[in-house]
Amino acid sequence: MTLSQSLRQPALPARGHDHGRNGEQHQNAAIDREALLEALLGAFPLPVFYQNRHGRYLGCNRAFENLLGHAREEIIGKTDADLNPEHQAEWHLAQDAALPERGGARDCETKITTAGGTVRDVVVNKVVLSGKSGDAAGVIGAIVDITEHKQAERDLKKALEFAEGIITAIPDVLFEVDEVGRYLQVWTRNPELLAQQKEMLLGRTVNDVLAPDQAAIAMEALREAGKEGVAYGRCICIGLPNGQMRWFELSVARRPSADAAATTLLALSRDITERKQAEDAINLVRMQLLSVLRTMPDMVWVKDMDGVYLLCNHAFERLTGLAEADVVGKTDFELFDIERARFFRESDKAALEAGECILSDEEWVISRENGQSVLLETRKVPVVDAGGGVVGVLGVARDVTELNVSRQKIHQMAFYDPLTSLPNRSLFNDRLRQMITSAVSRGQRAGVALIDIDHFKVVNDTMGHPVGDQLLCQAAARLKASVRDYDTVARLGGDEFAILLPDIRQGDDLGRIAGTILERFKEGFLLDGKEVFISCSVGIALYPDDSADVNDLVKYADSAMYLAKRSGRNSFRFYSKDLTASAEERMRLESDLRRAIERGELELHYQPKVLLDSGAMIGSEALLRWRHPVMGMIPPVRFIPVAEDTGLIVELGRWVLREACQTAAELNADGGIPHKVAINLSVKQFQSAGLIKSIAEILENTGCRAEWLEIEITESLLLDQKDETLQMLSELRSMGFSIAIDDFGTGYSALNYLARFPIDTLKIDRSFINSADKRNEELVKAILSIARCLGQSVVAEGVETAEQAAFLAANGCGTAQGFLYSKALPKTEIMALWLGSSMGESAGGRL
Repeated sequence: MTLSQSLRQPALPARGHDHGRNGEQHQNAAIDREALLEALLGAFPLPVFYQNRHGRYLGCNRAFENLLGHAREEIIGKTDADLNPEHQAEWHLAQDAALPERGGARDCETKITTAGGTVRDVVVNKVVLSGKSGDAAGVIGAIVDITEHKQAERDLKKALEFAEGIITAIPDVLFEVDEVGRYLQVWTRNPELLAQQKEMLLGRTVNDVLAPDQAAIAMEALREAGKEGVAYGRCICIGLPNGQMRWFELSVARRPSADAAATTLLALSRDITERKQAEDAINLVRMQLLSVLRTMPDMVWVKDMDGVYLLCNHAFERLTGLAEADVVGKTDFELFDIERARFFRESDKAALEAGECILSDEEWVISRENGQSVLLETRKVPVVDAGGGVVGVLGVARDVTELNVSRQKIHQMAFYDPLTSLPNRSLFNDRLRQMITSAVSRGQRAGVALIDIDHFKVVNDTMGHPVGDQLLCQAAARLKASVRDYDTVARLGGDEFAILLPDIRQGDDLGRIAGTILERFKEGFLLDGKEVFISCSVGIALYPDDSADVNDLVKYADSAMYLAKRSGRNSFRFYSKDLTASAEERMRLESDLRRAIERGELELHYQPKVLLDSGAMIGSEALLRWRHPVMGMIPPVRFIPVAEDTGLIVELGRWVLREACQTAAELNADGGIPHKVAINLSVKQFQSAGLIKSIAEILENTGCRAEWLEIEITESLLLDQKDETLQMLSELRSMGFSIAIDDFGTGYSALNYLARFPIDTLKIDRSFINSADKRNEELVKAILSIARCLGQSVVAEGVETAEQAAFLAANGCGTAQGFLYSKALPKTEIMALWLGSSMGESAGGRL
């Protein structure tokens, strides 16, 4: 039976004679209706099905078959329990049972499971079909497949939830506005960031809400977005209801719409107040940094990794002559010559590779417009970003022109003599070590020479220090001209020079060089407009023959130089081992001499002075002696030079003066014929401060009178034409002292000082008396003649024979001293001799 047959009303019984024809007609009508219904349901696009009151499917159309995935034969006669999962079947059964209560019709959403197991969302519309008795005969249903619609709803819901999540997650404010700036919608999780409450914003425009200048910025962004589609980066400042001023950055985009006429804009407003404050702080620091850079005297610049300048300061502009606008954006190759640009680039690379600050060893020079060169010292350091990556190089260049000059001056002062510009002792010692090191490695010989100017102290003390400086400068020039180009001439101090002589190949090389030095010194020196002849003494030590130690070489050369001096000066000597012993003895003498006074080892001996015509003693000369506890009596010729060189002569002279004054006071205590004691004063004593005061104090303490003393000086003291010497001698003369010139005739000056200075006595040196040379006799006669002309007395020293005494007496010499009469005697003996001679004189006796 077909579905139409099951649902069709039962046929009425046939009437009478019409039964056959009517039945046929009725049957045809049923067939027609069934065919018509089948045709309609087959063409109907919605799935349609028929069920009896027991829920069994009686029929369905093709759409229903396609939906369930079952053929009609698999559906007819089955129930929902046969075609669907149990829970779905139970739901359908419950819905069908409730249909009568709901008026016989029902539509509801449900799910069905297809033959392939796919679950579909559907809307089922069911209507109850009634039988003849009015009872429910079954249901007819139509199904609408809403699976795609439900999926679209779910997708839309997810999209909305995602959008709401984004809006909730971001701290920004999202506005929807139209082209005139009217607020259409507002989304934010931070309503406190709105200029007004949301309800008050909607419907109002940007111009109504924001300050005019800020509204103008916002509207410009909206217009740009409306035209270009997007607008980014514009910032506005908004006053919030709580009184705060906050900065916001706008990102505006045209909202996509199917309706081209309905244009709205989406504006994302991000709170950048903290960023703005940080930027302001950074800009402030940047401005402060730029201010500092502008005021810095050092050149400062920054380059990127490609060597392009990013900034430079005013000092850079000033020193290079290039404006910042002409520097930024360019490389060194565009600004400087090729060689300098290459050097800069290489030093940049060195700093980048080193990863730390480096100092450029090659200082570069910029020429100013006036042609002056500026010396710059450059430091470069890599510039790193926040991630630690190197992004460029920072350079700082300091003008060290003046500093370099100062350095050179300091170096000159530290290693060169300021007077002669020769290397000083420090540089000499350094080069001496280098010379020995080189000689060792090359197997060469080398020499050290020490040069001392003869009688320099006389020139310096008598002609003045400026003249002495002239002599030193001229001597330095002659020494440099006497040696080879690679030799070193140094001034060690005072009048002492030294020469380093490397690469000595022949034994006589040193001798030739020393001879050249002596020859050059034979030429006169022009000092203060006067020609003065000065010699020098040279001492030489040889490496490795004498020593391999640098200190020993200097010491040995010094010993050789002193040997040259003791040998008559104006000569050179090589070191020998005997000199070491002599130097050591000299050092012992100096050490012991410093303690000789306190130990009471010094004595004064007195050599009588007699009248040549009568032989009567009229006075004596005080001569210093040193009775050493080990070496015995040491003659003055051994220790007086040591005292002169070390300055001990001043202290010794004070002791001698005190002892001589005490002796003179005792010799003249009886008030008889005066006994005058002669005392030698050295040049150094005259140079010491307070000499006159010291002499006066000694006279007072000893009770000695100045008339009982004669001051003996050397000619060298009179070479000083200064008024100080004349004043001191005049003061001594006014105190009652007589003044004598000792060793007269052996000096270097003219005789005009005899008339200028207050001189009472001339003492003829023993070298004139003891010589048998006739020329010396003539010189003695000349001296005696000069003395007579000037009204000065004469004392002859070193008289040893009667013939000498007779010659002197015959030529008018009044007084003599020497071994012919007596050697120098201790104090007790001279006292006894004087006492005896005084008694004899009264009786007409002589020595």
